[in-house]
Amino acid sequence: MTIYHEIVLALTAGLFLNAIVNLLTFRKPRAPIIDPDVLPFISILVPARNEERHIEACVEALLAQNYPHYEVIVLDDESTDATYAILHAMRDRDDRLRIMVGASLAEGWCGKPHACWQLARAATGDYVLFTDADCRLAPDALLLALGAHIEHDADLVSMMPEYIASTFWERVVIPLLVMIPIAFLPITAVRGMRWPLMAAANGAFLFMRREEYLRCGGHAAVRDQLAEDVKFAQHVKRFGLTEWYGDGIKVYSVRMYESLDEIWRGFRKNLFAAFSRKLSILIPGLTLVTIVMILPLPLTLAGLALHASWTLLPAAAFALTVLIRLGTCWFLGRDDPAYAFLNPLSWLIAILIAFSSIRDHYGNGHTWKGRLYDQQKK
Repeated sequence: MTIYHEIVLALTAGLFLNAIVNLLTFRKPRAPIIDPDVLPFISILVPARNEERHIEACVEALLAQNYPHYEVIVLDDESTDATYAILHAMRDRDDRLRIMVGASLAEGWCGKPHACWQLARAATGDYVLFTDADCRLAPDALLLALGAHIEHDADLVSMMPEYIASTFWERVVIPLLVMIPIAFLPITAVRGMRWPLMAAANGAFLFMRREEYLRCGGHAAVRDQLAEDVKFAQHVKRFGLTEWYGDGIKVYSVRMYESLDEIWRGFRKNLFAAFSRKLSILIPGLTLVTIVMILPLPLTLAGLALHASWTLLPAAAFALTVLIRLGTCWFLGRDDPAYAFLNPLSWLIAILIAFSSIRDHYGNGHTWKGRLYDQQKK
């Protein structure tokens, strides 16, 4: 039994050391020192389907950029709510806003890649920035994206946002979006290696030269992917291009979901897809996080109840996982320290969502914003 506990502690210690390196090296972008007259023209591209709750605040932030040469194009992707009406009223107030009416979803495509591909082909900028309707970009977002591109000589720039979490369940689950890359991914390898597995991206912030984007096939290359952001970053690396992934807490913010039900439905649609819909990849991953993120706490409590000599081992493992969560708070300004101690609950919910995602894939498919995806042929 002690050998098992030693293995758990060793795995957790490895994740902790990786997290320390990431926390110390996770860089924020810097604005370029460049003559404003030679700044390139940038197209900000927003796919929007049934986004009446967010679209006005999103576009207002985009039109308030501290940048001289840019356009904003929003594609209304067959919305059934007031999204188009809101956009139409905003366009009357600011001619930098262009509105596109999206084409019907083509066979073999998922909605977001389809919308992004249409947007990119309509853009006129030297660079494109893809963002989402629920995001709020800071006034210097374009300058910071360009600065990261120049400083790091990266073909693709993506950043981790400031995740807004207000309710209890948001604060329990959403911080995992920070913890996962910090604990499990060597972020320096994302910047330094072209190996596709060493890729990280957030689809709410993808910045590239438009020419390079089109040359590599853009979102058409990941047309059937629900988790299109990471898959696109992997494709970019596979194509021989480079990526920089950084800390965008001062660049943009997003409140993804506002209830446990929204969290569940939102992550359920793309969690299995993020693992290429392969049980051979997902199950070992779920096993690993169960061992290192969930079991240390109940093992510690069991050891205390039994007065077992091995109790200190799972206790140390649990403490290391809590310290990783606390590190994202202290070093990155994310997460709530009190919720770090609920880390096992966070991961338990994530695992349950994963099994729900698998069930949907092999069952009736995933429904998102009125569209059915990933339905298996019977």
